Amino acid sequence: MIPLALLASVLMLAVPPAPVITMNPDQLSAVTGQKLMLESRISAPAGSIAHLNVTSLDGVYVDLEDWTQDVTQPVPAESRAQLDWEFQAVNSGRFAVYVVVIPKSGPLTVSSPVHVTVAKRQSLDTRGALPVALAIPTLLGLAALGSRLWRVR
Repeated sequence: MIPLALLASVLMLAVPPAPVITMNPDQLSAVTGQKLMLESRISAPAGSIAHLNVTSLDGVYVDLEDWTQDVTQPVPAESRAQLDWEFQAVNSGRFAVYVVVIPKSGPLTVSSPVHVTVAKRQSLDTRGALPVALAIPTLLGLAALGSRLWRVR
């Protein structure tokens, strides 16, 4: 009869350990158009693929290819590999960014989400608009009046 401890250790050797993913930082704030960086530390079997995902928490449509070109990266065969992810905040709202590790065999592993809050960038500044809105018509009116007076003489 095989001792239970020996059987358990043999089974543990046959099953590769599940990947472990840690993300840094765990939350970010940005304005639309801003580029952001995330760092993931992944412990996974050789040949695994890491995939970055962005999900809206507000129901806004997210096209992943608009956010980043680095959607997938191979996981190096190290005990604890670091993968950096660069992406751009395209839409305003609240988002969850996370990494999924896809091993050659076995279940997927998903990281904890990084919560990203993106504010709208105000590209037009309304300060100084009132003087311009009043000055342009006034100058055009004075030019027209001056032209009319010039013709009368």
